[in-house]
Amino acid sequence: MAPVRVPRTEYPNVLLLVFDTLRADALSCDDGAFPVETPTIDGVAERGTSFENAFAVGPWTPPSHGALFSGQYPNQTGFDGAWPTMPESVPLLAEWFADRGYRTFGIPGPAKMGSATGLDRGFEAYYEVYEEVAERPSVAYLYQLVTDPLIRRDFFRLASQGNDYYTEIKFEKLREWLADTPEPFFAMANLTTVHAPYDPPRPYKHDQTPALSRPRFGLVEELIDSPCQYDDPAVDDDRLFAAADGAGAQSIALRYRDDSSSLTEAELDVLREWYAASLRYLDDRLGAFLEWFERAGLADDTVVVLTSDHGELFGEHGALYHGNFLYDEVTRVPLVFAGPGVPEADPRDKLASHVDLFATLCELCGLDAPETAGDSLFGGDARDAVYAAEAPSDLSDTEAVDEVSAETLRAFELGRKSVRTDEYRFELRSDGTEILYDLPGESVVAEPDESVVADLRARVTEALGERFEKAGSESDADYSPGVERNLRELGYIE
Repeated sequence: MAPVRVPRTEYPNVLLLVFDTLRADALSCDDGAFPVETPTIDGVAERGTSFENAFAVGPWTPPSHGALFSGQYPNQTGFDGAWPTMPESVPLLAEWFADRGYRTFGIPGPAKMGSATGLDRGFEAYYEVYEEVAERPSVAYLYQLVTDPLIRRDFFRLASQGNDYYTEIKFEKLREWLADTPEPFFAMANLTTVHAPYDPPRPYKHDQTPALSRPRFGLVEELIDSPCQYDDPAVDDDRLFAAADGAGAQSIALRYRDDSSSLTEAELDVLREWYAASLRYLDDRLGAFLEWFERAGLADDTVVVLTSDHGELFGEHGALYHGNFLYDEVTRVPLVFAGPGVPEADPRDKLASHVDLFATLCELCGLDAPETAGDSLFGGDARDAVYAAEAPSDLSDTEAVDEVSAETLRAFELGRKSVRTDEYRFELRSDGTEILYDLPGESVVAEPDESVVADLRARVTEALGERFEKAGSESDADYSPGVERNLRELGYIE
């Protein structure tokens, strides 16, 4: 039964959904570069405005979400590196909306955007599933299984269909909160469905690759090692499943950069298929949620925003996964708006940045806005450049550090600052080197025009600063058991 809604206010609601690790070109309404149809996301784009050249500010969770929530670049907030903390002096989206009468609710994805980073500021509740759901198996989990219907439903999905990495739990928590919350509201959820491990539940993965043999019941995969096989002589099972799992992602990526034969093209093709299968599952679950949202009487009064925090590499530019590099495959993201005040069926190809989200939402909701690095995307001015950055890192604690060349290790540890126009992408690195890429395709310009380089160098340092602050190592942080489990599952620590 749909909830009974209280009379709405003059201000529209906001629902911000961040699909972690979703490449823009994976959508069938975009380039359709992956073998998957995304009718739900495509449908939202058809009902609203999609920005086809939208870019993240960083290549992974922390800098990207810091910019999404603050409208500012990492050098302005200091929110960068492996485990940053957002200064309380920086206004954040949820806080801004809460101060103007909105009820607020958030569901982070990776713990790197969890409450320990300060990104929960302004949310009345921040449902951190890695802290709320006990480790399986454990006495604490068995207690939850007996006492909590939400956990029971998730367990039955796991036992019959396989692990969906809390996708449906998050949608259920959203429905539960929305059904009992007066308007206006600001709700945000990050879903890691297409983040490694690329392992959607039955039948999605098998339908995408029939050569996959897996146990009939999903629970078996949780209880025994190596329960699956891939029937293709061109594929090495150990390499394939290790790469799909994503545990130790930095070491896998380092080895691939040093020796591309560590994953064959056939194995990369399977990874792309499983990524596509994960996206199809996400699109289906989003469809079910939006059908409920419509029945609940919320759709007409809510600005819905669909985006991602970054993309993913599948061998392009000799790289895997995300983080470290600022190529388009990692930084170009979906950005779709639908709802009151949003033009319908209006794809736009102008450049857009995550730092523009704050000002855009304030304009759509009729609110004043703080000073940010962005502007409303529905205003008259158009961007002529977008910016991205990645802090220098220390990979000395990775398993592969003693196996790869110094050149490869250096390539991963360098800090990078980038400016991208319609014609070029210019990258300034923490060792003082510079590279100019021609667009599209990001081929290196061998003999760049110095006047072009000088202009882009000045623009990137003006926007992102000249200094490179070192990010530090993952081992510097003090993790709770739930956070550590989450970071290991997502391949952030080894």
